[in-house]
Amino acid sequence: MAQKNQTVNTEVLIVGFENLTEYRIPLFLLLLIIYTLTCIENILIIFLVCISACLHCPMYILIGNLLFCEFLYTTDLVPLILHHLLSRRPVISHLGCCIQLSVSGAVTIVETLLLTLMSYDRYLAICRPLRYSALIHNRLCFYLVTMIWLVSVIIITGQFYNVINLHFCGPLTIDHFYCDFTPYVSLACSNIMPAVLLGLTVSVTLTIIPFFLIALSYIFIIVTILRIQTSTGRQKAFSTCSSHLLVVTIYYTALFCLYGMPRSSQYLNVYKGLSFAYFSVTPMINPIIYTLRNQEIHKALQVAISKLKTVYC
Repeated sequence: MAQKNQTVNTEVLIVGFENLTEYRIPLFLLLLIIYTLTCIENILIIFLVCISACLHCPMYILIGNLLFCEFLYTTDLVPLILHHLLSRRPVISHLGCCIQLSVSGAVTIVETLLLTLMSYDRYLAICRPLRYSALIHNRLCFYLVTMIWLVSVIIITGQFYNVINLHFCGPLTIDHFYCDFTPYVSLACSNIMPAVLLGLTVSVTLTIIPFFLIALSYIFIIVTILRIQTSTGRQKAFSTCSSHLLVVTIYYTALFCLYGMPRSSQYLNVYKGLSFAYFSVTPMINPIIYTLRNQEIHKALQVAISKLKTVYC
């Protein structure tokens, strides 16, 4: 019992910004601005998807859930990092670390599966346009998204149980900006195999398989687009999936770079830099990618602004 109590009260020292002491204030301001913009962008588009009837279709339901994931992910990490930038002793409790790991893990699972489902949606829109409404519709999309969230919660609940019951025998220090799964679990002096095996199984299964499914979808999409005889038709078809393709490319490039990079000391600063860019910049640019040339969202925004003007003017 004493050992368990000691584990629960364990503090984890986060030293990710140790070598950047003189840049703490500029980093704090930069990250605060990025986080504020990220929250505004994501919440605005989610709000538009909820209130605009013209956006009540599978593609925008999936986009809304994806941006909600981005909001959760950045909110799970950034506020505590901002606190650590101003703190003389940046620490997090064992429970806080487990919660942070669980939220980021759940969001990663949901985001990967949503991107896979979105690729199927784009495949149907381009390759099977006449059967699109029969093969995927709002009700089916709602059921699939609900199932994705439930699967994620079940998996992460098991992982949370594994991590929360780990025991630590000495001072805990993580040379990163936040609680990263691998370095944190490796500090435990109890059996870490259940947590490691579950984490490895989930990472491989829910990263590699969705990647190949997305790649397969885009092979069919590209073949179909190349068969379109007019350049206008090809351009119009490609524009329907270009945003998703760009987001998928950024997502998997970052994911493979982060998880494929050696964790040795000589690559540690590069790994930390990529991690910093991934959790801070990516959630900010994804809403821009989806809305920059999206006329339907522009129209929904104009309608929402007009309604607000009518109410308050």
